[in-house]
Amino acid sequence: MGNLNQHKPVIDTKTKKIDQIGIVVRDAHKTARMYSEIFGIGPWVFIDFAATDVLFQNAGIEDGSSLIRAAMADLGGVQIELLQPLYGKGTHAAFLKERGEGIHHVSFGMVEDHDPAVSAMVRKGIRVEMSGVLGGEVRFTYMDTLNELGTIFELVKPPAGDLKSLKPWGTFQPPGPGLINFEGRKIRQIGIVVEDAEKAAKNYWDLFGVGPWILVDFKNPHLTGAALHGITLLDGIDFHVRAALADMGEMQIELLEPVSGPSTYMEFLKNVGQGIHHVSFGETDDHDEVVSVLQNHGMDIEMTGILGGAVRFTYMATQKKLGTIFEVIKTDHEAVMTLVPYGTYPLQT
Repeated sequence: MGNLNQHKPVIDTKTKKIDQIGIVVRDAHKTARMYSEIFGIGPWVFIDFAATDVLFQNAGIEDGSSLIRAAMADLGGVQIELLQPLYGKGTHAAFLKERGEGIHHVSFGMVEDHDPAVSAMVRKGIRVEMSGVLGGEVRFTYMDTLNELGTIFELVKPPAGDLKSLKPWGTFQPPGPGLINFEGRKIRQIGIVVEDAEKAAKNYWDLFGVGPWILVDFKNPHLTGAALHGITLLDGIDFHVRAALADMGEMQIELLEPVSGPSTYMEFLKNVGQGIHHVSFGETDDHDEVVSVLQNHGMDIEMTGILGGAVRFTYMATQKKLGTIFEVIKTDHEAVMTLVPYGTYPLQT
């Protein structure tokens, strides 16, 4: 047990929020158009990043030897950054080669305490995955927190003056509304597949002060009506996923540890390892409509089911077109939720 107010994390994130989700893709143009077609978001801003003073996994990279094409737009209060490696070495090219398309990092955006924050994490044993300078003015640092936190975290140092050197070369404006009405929606949750949910929760608490965490077992008899890739899961199968949930600013972090049985989480862990599995819009009134629209547009249901007799979750297999899975949730407010937490971390007095 402990006093939550007395805890001193390595980095104080109380004034920070997840400002950006960075997705590595093979074609930024195509993916941006797909986001606009489905969600109607835009305009997209396109910039080619040629970083200088680059260190990648402790090795220097020659200036001008690599180039990243980025497309950026707002999606529910969070910036989506599509990152297409054009040539050369770097964390994005390595990610694409080793893991394929997917969410590469989440970012706190511009943070005033960039230097002390990076130094504090290095002293804690977290190495710098990659760092460099954009436009001669903006230093970015990706921290290699994949093992500890299930994803890379980025910190960006604000420029000393007006940022004029990073100029877009193009924009894309959606020609009309999207297939799904995005008005009023926000990204409510990031779901991260990890090898050990309680251990990862402890790391978030120690490094960032995120918590307390609610610890829950998703398993029978609290999972019903489940299907994976359209295949109905039989009642009573050995399905078990251990989860930890906590808020990080306005965003909920859901850590998902697949223990046994078939699931989208187990497939993700076996195929690519730890990482961000999905982003979620949370509870929506038009769950069925959203699912139907995406299905009619050629995107299947990855996995669906009812937790605790009250909450229908649906993961859409949007990773090939949007770079990640999207989740929608429907709650039966008249049903009695049977799923209850088995604990918290840290224990509270």
